Amino acid sequence: MNMNYVELEQISKESEVKLYQAIQKMTLEDLGILLLDPLEHYPSLKASLPSMPADEIQVAWTGNSGKALMKQSIAFIRTVAEFYGQNIDSSLQSSKILDYGCGWGRLIRLLYKYSLPENIYGCDAWERSLNLCTDSHVRGNLKICDEIPKRVPYDGVKFDFIYAFSVFTHLSERTSLAVTSALRDVISAQGLLAVTTRPIEYWDAHDQKQNLVDIEKMKNEHRLGGFAFTPHVRPPIDGEVTYGDTSISCDYISKHWNSWEVVGERSYSADPFQRIVFLKPV
Repeated sequence: MNMNYVELEQISKESEVKLYQAIQKMTLEDLGILLLDPLEHYPSLKASLPSMPADEIQVAWTGNSGKALMKQSIAFIRTVAEFYGQNIDSSLQSSKILDYGCGWGRLIRLLYKYSLPENIYGCDAWERSLNLCTDSHVRGNLKICDEIPKRVPYDGVKFDFIYAFSVFTHLSERTSLAVTSALRDVISAQGLLAVTTRPIEYWDAHDQKQNLVDIEKMKNEHRLGGFAFTPHVRPPIDGEVTYGDTSISCDYISKHWNSWEVVGERSYSADPFQRIVFLKPV
């Protein structure tokens, strides 16, 4: 679909629902261009779409911004959407989707290609992230969650597709197991979970200026047990620091995430030190 801003402006004046239905006919690339455009001459369209946070906020949350970050985001959403379509006997358009650890909603924005906002859910343990979503008018169902969750904050909702991008790359072992348990409780019987993890090679590329770690110790822990974690300097929660830098092997997941079955693994072209692991509930 070639974007016609005049046509989209008219659709947005008629109905926001019709606008989001029209968005589903776009390519991800066209949607990305639309989301990055300030739309100064299209007031109804601008009011109906979420704005982008300032570049410094994007960088602080992700290490990148603007077109480069949008390209990375598209790569992830395309990969997980294609895997879902190839392995699940239903369409994302009719599925309930959860972004666990949604941040400022950068990936939720691209989900509009596949689903109406009413079927998109997000949660994050940082209130600042959700405030940024509110400030930029991200459409969807958004709530805060606990850092060590016992439950996902959506009672009675079963999700067909859940993803956690750059979440398990930062969680302590206790916290990661708590999250997998909470997600297992809310996924549908035929649902799919996609998470990103770091391989052992990550530690050789770790930014020591950001967080000083014993690299050889981390690599050894990964080799021995498949899980290595070093905390950031943060206040403890219930006796431990839950957030830091983490690497996890697929073998560890198979052995320790007992309520899940690994059904696929994909490289993430935008970042060689993140891999996408796909799981189904058992």
